[in-house]
Parts: sequence; C-alpha cells; structure tokens
Amino acid sequence: MKLSATIVGLSLIAAACSSGPAAPTPEPTDRVCNADFCIEVPVGWTVEVGDGFMAGHHDVAPTETFLTVGLINLEAIVQGAGGSWPAPTDEVARAFWTLLEDAGVGSFTRSQRMVGGAERSWGTHETGTMWHLVYPTAPSAGIGVELRAPNDTWETHADAVFASLETVP
Repeated sequence: MKLSATIVGLSLIAAACSSGPAAPTPEPTDRVCNADFCIEVPVGWTVEVGDGFMAGHHDVAPTETFLTVGLINLEAIVQGAGGSWPAPTDEVARAFWTLLEDAGVGSFTRSQRMVGGAERSWGTHETGTMWHLVYPTAPSAGIGVELRAPNDTWETHADAVFASLETVP
C-alpha cells in the first residue's frame, strides 16, 4: 500500500511539473475507420474522418493535443529531406523528423522498429511532446500517425492509437 501511494504521489508531481494538463486514462476506446484504415481512439478524442485521413484533438486539452492519421508518400518524405529512394522505414521516420527540424518546429529524440515493419519515433514539437508512427503499406506508400500533446503523460494515448492501426482490405 505504501508503494502505491508513493507511485501515485510521484506521478502527480511529474504531471504538475509538466506543461499542460495530464492525460486522462486511455480506456475505454472507440473504433474509428475510413475507407483505408481503422484506429482505436481513447474516449475524449474528437476525430474528423476524411478521405485518406483522420484528424482530431482531446477534449481535456483541445488546443494542446493533435492527432492525425493519413496516407503518406514515403519516397516524397525521404527525398524532401534530401535523402535518396529507396530507403528503409527507419530512414523514412528520421527523414520526417529532419523536415520538422529544418522547419524549426520539432526535434527527434529516438525511434524503435515495431513488429511488422513499422517505425515508431519520439521527439518534441514546438507545442510539447510528439510521437510518430510510419506504417509502410507498399514500396513507397504508407500510413503516418502523429500525436502531439503538452507532456509525456499522453504517451499512453499514443500507445493505444499506434497499437490499434489496421488497414482496411
């Protein structure tokens, strides 16, 4: 019991030291689909669904949270960042961050290969923390998922969305 109280206390201190509101629990989730893909979004996210994309924000922090899911051209990302095509998925993810860094709005921290060939990356955006997923679907096509939030407590929301991404056959 004492350990639980300590963990809760440390979590509250960490959230208090971060900018913006702490993330609410990411459960339950709602399934959202368009003609190309589906995701699970934690309750509280308001998502607009369009042709080839989804965009939304969380009601707890509507001006500080941002979620996008969309069809992306992997080759264009790599070449836009000055690289050459073809390139592996980790280089596509890094090229995405290079474009943000060149624009002065983001900074890459790290990336990790996911089961199935996707690449997840972490960094900062001018508005806070950012998580990105590159999910290849064809040699030069894929799905990009981006979640921006005011602090690291929102990573559980990125985890839920990223893990749930499915293409529609």
